Amino acid sequence: MKKDELRPTLWRTARALANKNRLLFFRAVWLSKGKKGVSELAKDLGLSISTASVYLRALNARGLISVRRIMSHVYYGNGTDRSLPEAQLIQAAFAKIFSRKNLPDDWPADLIHTLHAYSHLRRIAILQCLAEAHRGFTDLSSYTGIPEMSLARHLRVLSRAQIISCEKNLYSILKPRDALQSAFLKIALPHVVKHRPELSHFMKCDSSCKG
Repeated sequence: MKKDELRPTLWRTARALANKNRLLFFRAVWLSKGKKGVSELAKDLGLSISTASVYLRALNARGLISVRRIMSHVYYGNGTDRSLPEAQLIQAAFAKIFSRKNLPDDWPADLIHTLHAYSHLRRIAILQCLAEAHRGFTDLSSYTGIPEMSLARHLRVLSRAQIISCEKNLYSILKPRDALQSAFLKIALPHVVKHRPELSHFMKCDSSCKG
C-alpha cells in the first residue's frame, strides 16, 4: 500500500468529526491541554472509559490530537500530526470555535451540518466542479458523473449546510460563513489556492465571519 493511501482523507475526517460525542471529546482535550487522562475525560463527559478510548483514538487517527503514555496512563493533547497540514488547518479552525465566549450548549449541532456535508466524496467532487464555474443541474451531473437522483440528494445536503446556493438554476459556492467552512473549503479545493489565486477570495471569511 502506498504511503498516500494511508493519509487521512478529507471526507473520512469529516465523517469522524460529524458526531456529537467526538466533538465534545475534541473540545475537552483542547480545554485540558493534555493534562487529563482518558479516565478523567470519560468521567467529565459521563461516558465509559472504553467508549471514550474509541472516540479519542478516532480523533488521533485523523491527526487532530496527539497521544502520550505515562506508565499505564494515556493522555491526549492538542498536538497535530505535522505531516498533515490539513489537520493543522482543521484544528486551528476548531480552536477559534472552542475559544468563543458564551459557546451555546447546542454548539455541535450547527457544526455537524458542515461536517456531514463534507463527509462524502461525491459532495467534494461537486464543490470541485463548482469551483471551476457556476453550473446547472444537468451540467453538474454530466461533469461529475453522478446520477441525477443522487446528485439532487447531495445538493440538498450542501445547500442545507449553506455551502452552496442556487440562483436562476445555476449552482455556485457561497462565501464561508465561519472558520470551519473556510478550512474545509481550502482543503477540498487545493487547486484554487495554488493555481487560481484570483478565486481564493471567496474561501476567506469576511469581517462578520464567526469562529
